[in-house]
Amino acid sequence: MKIIYTFLVRLCSLLFIWQKKSQISYLMSFGNNQDFVRQLAKQVNPRTLHVYYQKEVSQSIVPLKNVANIRFSVLDNGPQLFLKVIPGLMRSKLIVIDNYFPFLGSLSKTKNIRISQIWHANGAIKEFGFNDPMTSQRTASDQIRFQRVYNAMDDIVVGSEKMADTFQLNYRLNGEQIRRLGYPRSDKFLNEKWIHKVQATFFENYPELKNKHLILYAPTYRKDSQFAFAPDFKNLQLPKNTILILRLHPHLQAMEKSWEERMPFITSIDAKITTDELLTVVETLITDYSSILFDYTLLKNARKIGLFTFDQLEFSKTVGLRSDFSTEFQSIVIKDVNQLTDFLAKSDNNQAMIEKLNYDWNQFNDGAATKRTINFLLKRSDL
Repeated sequence: MKIIYTFLVRLCSLLFIWQKKSQISYLMSFGNNQDFVRQLAKQVNPRTLHVYYQKEVSQSIVPLKNVANIRFSVLDNGPQLFLKVIPGLMRSKLIVIDNYFPFLGSLSKTKNIRISQIWHANGAIKEFGFNDPMTSQRTASDQIRFQRVYNAMDDIVVGSEKMADTFQLNYRLNGEQIRRLGYPRSDKFLNEKWIHKVQATFFENYPELKNKHLILYAPTYRKDSQFAFAPDFKNLQLPKNTILILRLHPHLQAMEKSWEERMPFITSIDAKITTDELLTVVETLITDYSSILFDYTLLKNARKIGLFTFDQLEFSKTVGLRSDFSTEFQSIVIKDVNQLTDFLAKSDNNQAMIEKLNYDWNQFNDGAATKRTINFLLKRSDL
């Protein structure tokens, strides 16, 4: 089936290979680059920006519906791919992607089509690409297909040398595709106007949380598995005047309210308030393997961080962790509920670690990454 699918993608793209290249396309699998999409649309106006989005992020395109020159189409692997998506991409001079899209490796890409990745995360704790433990178990033909997708990328935008090295290693590239322009989504965390607006709105909606010590617990998404708390999580003890906000992956957010009802020390927040917005109001972040760790270090309200990795052994086998995980993050790793209770009870902050992570992972993130990235991509695409 994979061979047939690959053949059909190649054939379909060949049918449209001679079309005039004038469109700009964005392939959306995550909804957290909306600001970038909005700014890109303004820059290319009156030219049309076509956003092809996966159904899972349908809600994320709603705020973009009022942008005049954006058109939307669903992105899936069914008939729509061949009837709408591939013909549209073959009319494009610039294709911006936020993830790995398998069919791109079979696209009949000409020198007039530029594929640029801005990714969906600022950094990486989890492994991906050829460093994913599951990749080594795939067939040789599968691995060749993966490499074709990576090789199709003309630009890989990063916010640090750390992330540049990660992509070069995990994608098995020579590095000439790496663009050290800053990670566009990081701009908002350096935008004082946006931060103050978000904070004011939050406390208008939740006045009872003002003057409380707010902790955000935001575990990463585990593919093909339901979220589960650590053993004995119900025994967690919070210091006085402390609120623990639970924020799960968007696919699991419906579970937050039910967990609040089952564990009285958990507070759930309306899903309309994004995780990015929550980061601006909390003084402590507890995550595990999520890249929001690096976003948080950009904020002035960041006081304390911890990685609650009670399932580290299993996670490292199934998903994979950076080879330097144990050394680089050792000082903020929390193994069980008792350690988490002790960590939260301590009044001292780990500001030095926050500053180190920010220095290492936000090297090129200065608040102007979106403008710099868009200007670079449009100039290189002759748009």
